[in-house]
Amino acid sequence: MKQFIKNAIPYISTLLLVGLMVGIAELLNEKEIIFPEITALAVGYMVAQKRSWKVNGKRMLLLITICATVGVLIVRYSGLTLFPQMIIAFSFAQILFMFSGTTFAPFVSAIVLPVMMQTKSFIYPISAVVLTILVIGFHQLFLKMEIRQDEEYIPVMLNSKDDIIDTALRIVCVAIVGFVAIYFDFKFVIAPPLLVAFTEFSRPRNKVRNKPIKTVLVITGCALVGSLSRYLFTIKLDLPLTVSALIATLIMLLILTYTKMYMPPVGAITILSMIIPQSSVITYPLQIFVGSVVIILLSRVFFMWRQDKKIYENDYELTAH
Repeated sequence: MKQFIKNAIPYISTLLLVGLMVGIAELLNEKEIIFPEITALAVGYMVAQKRSWKVNGKRMLLLITICATVGVLIVRYSGLTLFPQMIIAFSFAQILFMFSGTTFAPFVSAIVLPVMMQTKSFIYPISAVVLTILVIGFHQLFLKMEIRQDEEYIPVMLNSKDDIIDTALRIVCVAIVGFVAIYFDFKFVIAPPLLVAFTEFSRPRNKVRNKPIKTVLVITGCALVGSLSRYLFTIKLDLPLTVSALIATLIMLLILTYTKMYMPPVGAITILSMIIPQSSVITYPLQIFVGSVVIILLSRVFFMWRQDKKIYENDYELTAH
């Protein structure tokens, strides 16, 4: 029973975090407080037995802070339309990824989300920072309670010649897919969590892309859970959005546990369905399905063949100097 309780604490903590975030957003009527990527951080840094990225708390907080702030600044001051804003935000994140000394991809969503949602309020980065601090705090608590084991963080090098090629390829791929998606008003094909997933799937030695059908099903299933929860409980039954978010998060966690596919981006995909325009709720799962198929195909066709043939000159996780 003691072990069962220990295993349940990260799940309960994730639900508490989501309930607190969405509840405060509803209470203050500030949608910008909802930071979907915090659910991804919870999955990768709290729920998963081993953390999903080579990163420590300080760098995680710094990267989220920088990207959330820059995303809002792009919307407020660039004067550009959605598509060029998206490409600038994604390109900035990809370059930062190369020199971050980490494999922590969720900050890609932190900068792209405010651009996609056209968020101009600085409440968004403040919320992102506070919520990230809470995730880091939970993680430290789990270490003290011996629910999780400490893992040494060693900075990694991701700026070799091959990494630069991969970065350029990602930007080109997102630019082409994004142009088509935005042109046809199907923009959630490049939803921020999918861009995080694309960044992770297109990295060397990524194992998820070897299970393309299962990966797409899990991603789409969680998007469907989020949309259905919001549609049934909030739109139809007029219950608080917090109820929808908690139910969706619980089911998402059960899906990840059952499938053993602890992909952090699906947490953000689930919660993103709570803040998209109501007109997009019905088509959201379809858009996520299309987007997930596209990123899996791109990852396998343009990245996996190069990486598996060992064209890389250096190990992609050499210690940074």
